[in-house]
Amino acid sequence: MAPPEARAGGSILGLPSLEELENPNPDLASLVYSEDGVILHKFFLKNRTFVPLRSIPMSVRNALIATEDVEFYNHWGVDMRRLVLAMGENIVKGRTRWHGASTITQQLAKNLFLTQERTVTRKMKEFVTAIELEKTYTKDEILALYLNTVYFGSGAYGVEAAARTYFAKPASQLTLPESATLIATLKNPTAYNPAKNPAGSIGRRNLILSLMAKEKFITPARAAEAQKAKLVLHYTPATHHGAAPYFTEYIRQTVKPASMLGDVNLYRDGLSIQTTLDSRMQKYAEEAASEHLSKLQATFDRYWRWTEPLKNQIIRESDRYREMREEDGLSDARAMAKLKADKAWLEGLLHDKTRIQVALVAIDPSNGHVKAWVGGNQFSSDDYKYQFDHVWQARRQPGSTFKPFVYTAAIDKGIPANFQVLDQPLELKSGGGVWSPRNSDGSSGGWTTLRSAIARSLNQVTVRLAYEQLNTADIISYARRMGISSPIPSNLSIALGTAEVSPLELAGAFSTFANNGVWNQPVSILKVEDKNHHVISEYVPNSRFAIDSTTNFVMVSMLKDVINKGTGIAVRARYGLEMEAGGKTGTTQSLRDAWFAGFTPQLVAVVWTGFDDERIKFTSMEYGQGARASLPIWAGFMKRCYADPTLGLENRYFHIPENVIAVPISSRTNRPSDLFDSDVYIEYFTPKGFEYYQQHPDREEHAQPDPSMDPRAIPAEQPSF
Repeated sequence: MAPPEARAGGSILGLPSLEELENPNPDLASLVYSEDGVILHKFFLKNRTFVPLRSIPMSVRNALIATEDVEFYNHWGVDMRRLVLAMGENIVKGRTRWHGASTITQQLAKNLFLTQERTVTRKMKEFVTAIELEKTYTKDEILALYLNTVYFGSGAYGVEAAARTYFAKPASQLTLPESATLIATLKNPTAYNPAKNPAGSIGRRNLILSLMAKEKFITPARAAEAQKAKLVLHYTPATHHGAAPYFTEYIRQTVKPASMLGDVNLYRDGLSIQTTLDSRMQKYAEEAASEHLSKLQATFDRYWRWTEPLKNQIIRESDRYREMREEDGLSDARAMAKLKADKAWLEGLLHDKTRIQVALVAIDPSNGHVKAWVGGNQFSSDDYKYQFDHVWQARRQPGSTFKPFVYTAAIDKGIPANFQVLDQPLELKSGGGVWSPRNSDGSSGGWTTLRSAIARSLNQVTVRLAYEQLNTADIISYARRMGISSPIPSNLSIALGTAEVSPLELAGAFSTFANNGVWNQPVSILKVEDKNHHVISEYVPNSRFAIDSTTNFVMVSMLKDVINKGTGIAVRARYGLEMEAGGKTGTTQSLRDAWFAGFTPQLVAVVWTGFDDERIKFTSMEYGQGARASLPIWAGFMKRCYADPTLGLENRYFHIPENVIAVPISSRTNRPSDLFDSDVYIEYFTPKGFEYYQQHPDREEHAQPDPSMDPRAIPAEQPSF
């Protein structure tokens, strides 16, 4: 290490210190990788990724040397012969901006430490710095530094970024014509940019190939063959929003806090961020969402009608109205008249308000890894501009997708799945009035089993079950154990899904069903490494036994019925999916939110559709309920995933614990029956549930409500379905 005086002297002369020479620190892009190895995104000030020299093909190195510095391995930083000839030419021509004669080492010195001005003073600094670089580094190290820092146009700094920008491949896979094409850009990144001036690029490429043959790096025959090659680009310039823009913005917000990475700079320090996302599943999620949303939006647009009071309210909430009132001093009437007269502006405002939003998040239940993430209706990275993310930032009422937590509490308490509850309205005091939840279609019935009630999503049975057999503390406890972390009020309406949740936490909770009762915390980042591949942050798995495995299997069997013969039957009947699966539909009060949460043993996905403004809502159950608005997206996603053999998904059965008791039951009598009777199905019991069933085969007496339940805490509004 040089003494302080030497470092200070370097600074005074405007030259880099020895410490700076030994530790060059160019800005490096941080890369976000999918679990299957695809670069999802780059965070950068300059799009640059360092790779070792061994990862840069000889064709790139030789093209550079043949073009820029044929004596590179023979000189000591400065080619004196070239320098003297260039100086003589500059003097003869009387140039004030001196040209030429820079070796690769001199160019590196300029790029790393000096300005781009062309003066005698800067040239002398370049001369001295190049010599110091040659003292500090080997020739191969200098070559690697140069190729990793030089600008190749289109925002790409370094050969790795350039290879991915122009050819969508790592530098190690570049062919000879591609290598020469990249080196061609160095002379003038605009004039020889292959994406913007292909003819100029090919001409410069072919000249470089000739120079390589002249210097005997390649044979004339090989040069001629490469010169005939067509220019085939896969131009993918890096932007600040790559693939999976909602997910990578979530990654940015997760990584950025200093508490995670200390003083590391996400935009300068070349981090490698390994995520759990699967690029193939992400593609399928976006395709499924886009495909269905276009149809759903068209249907909504046909039926939606603005009421004048709501339209006026929307106008008065706009920035333009506020400006007219506060800055221009217009009266309400005058401002409203002007804004309503501006038809284009008003149409745009109302159009934006009525765009259907979507959230889709998919999780591997075995480890909590997030595999796909769609946070809104802007699928293209070009359209995305730091949008509100409905996967984790939005909390909406889940409606009937919350009911499984009620039924889980009952099953785990020892109430069997064939326990019967009266499907009739129940009137309960609520503040100064009466709360009497109804089934979504207004129907009522007689004694109904829990299995049938959840398959048909019966509100009346669910509320009676919660009121007569459970208490709100039970329901909240099971929701918490299974991964719901949002606030849950202690009132009976939560049984119908009035407590707001995010799709991400709901997906984590449903993963518990798919994972034999074990909850895994949803995770998106596995590891963060610095530019030297040292781990600076690594995920520590967080899991817990949430519910008993026998209880879990009974619930899985009930949620399978939702898909096999209940509100989710379209999965089979309309979309033809045959794999083992369970799920739950959900539709909230006045059709504001539509949900579908579904799972197989290998993959869980939750889909929500709705509007950012809750005053806007679907107009009919015909298309706005969970089974019509959200289930098709889930089905489209699952169908694509299971059709892709590279994902390794297969039709597996859910795990059946040894102590689950299976009994043939008559659906007509609710009693054990001969297996060959036409109305018989297999009912599954926990040991406690079977004991209860044996003791109460007919359940003729009405159950009494739990005295700990406080009906006065129930709000007047409840979800529809």
